[in-house]
Amino acid sequence: MGTSRAWDAPAFPFERVELRDRELWLRPLLAADAAALFRLIDAERERLGRWLPWVEETRSERDSARFIADAAEERRRRRSLVLAICVEGALAGTIGLHYVEWFDRSAELGYWIASAAEGRGVVTRAARALLTFAFGTADLHRIVVRCAVGNERSARVAERLGMRREGVLREAHCVGGRFLDQHLFALLRHEHRAER
Repeated sequence: MGTSRAWDAPAFPFERVELRDRELWLRPLLAADAAALFRLIDAERERLGRWLPWVEETRSERDSARFIADAAEERRRRRSLVLAICVEGALAGTIGLHYVEWFDRSAELGYWIASAAEGRGVVTRAARALLTFAFGTADLHRIVVRCAVGNERSARVAERLGMRREGVLREAHCVGGRFLDQHLFALLRHEHRAER
């Protein structure tokens, strides 16, 4: 009889997740967010579209509504957790744990924010809060960030989080018909504790 790799994930680790600090609120996206989410993406299309392939596919409020519905289903199935980043009550971007692997207790951290909220440490604070949740309540062990070579803002967030650069994934990301190299950063649970 072989050994089992089965690992019991927390029963409902992604239900009712809300993380807050003085001006920042991370919460699941709601159907009512579709219009505001689309407006943000549409206004930032050129800037975000350099690095993120889904921008090209987001052409209407209906596309944002579909994304929100898909995110809710993925959260229900414990495959990912996408949260709205709200700054002083207004939607400013999203952050999430993607490609959650409960056997390996790993996930990928992804984030984006509107340019109006950049330069204030919002993404770093949001990511720290989500990492604390991921390594605590969700009992994950390893979190990675993959960002395109050249996307220095994203790379600096990973570095501020104490993530280690593990290498470069060659032509691993297709954006606008271009294959981009990606930096691979990772953080382990015990490294997160030491960082804090």
